[in-house]
Amino acid sequence: MITESKKFTIGLFDCDLYKRLRVSRLCEFFQETSLAHLRDQGFDYFAMIDKDKFTLVLSRIKLRISKLPFWGEDITISTWLKSYNPEKVAWCDFDVRDSQGNSVVQATSSWLLVNLEDGKAIPFAKGPYRFDLTPELSALPETIDLLEPPGMPRTVLVKDVKYSDLDLNNHVNNCRYSDWVLDAISMEEIKRIRSIQLNYMQQVEYNTKVALVRFPESRHHIVIFGVNEEHPELVHFQARLGFDKPLFT
Repeated sequence: MITESKKFTIGLFDCDLYKRLRVSRLCEFFQETSLAHLRDQGFDYFAMIDKDKFTLVLSRIKLRISKLPFWGEDITISTWLKSYNPEKVAWCDFDVRDSQGNSVVQATSSWLLVNLEDGKAIPFAKGPYRFDLTPELSALPETIDLLEPPGMPRTVLVKDVKYSDLDLNNHVNNCRYSDWVLDAISMEEIKRIRSIQLNYMQQVEYNTKVALVRFPESRHHIVIFGVNEEHPELVHFQARLGFDKPLFT
């Protein structure tokens, strides 16, 4: 069984206005834990990029949240590679536990191995790396479907991609999308979130304008797409937010 566990203390600048850990910061903690997991298996992520011309790209993630930790709390994040399914996708899970050992957030995510020479994903079996699997552990079921919401959406926010949105791959970091999505809903809705799904469809580059469009909500869910403002047929990401109580009666 190959897992990685990393401890974090929730600091002042990790929190939102409610003194809770920001979802985007939690996703950054996930990335830090994943990098440690790679290192422990003998892989250097930056050498993969600079020398091998390969990178690992997060394609989808789903979080189930029972409680977001507060400022000053200690948490432990564990991660493991669960399976390859389908051939080009690696499923990686996360489990977040508080200082009492309670599991407060569970997540599953899908990753692609991308050849930087041509920008295409290849099957992991055809790549130069062999990662250890831990199929006996599962934080969440690995199914994360594409979203096909009914009804006509309305634009609720437009983001103009600038320097602070970009990562070392020169496009918007996946953690930023959770900030955008939460910016597009009400404060009351933010307080009640219990699940978040993000499907990353097309990379977003510098100076792109992304319109966040909200579809008619169901009683327990909101669906938001990030579409290219100049070319609305181009969907950059999909998001689905679940809530602990009905949004309306």
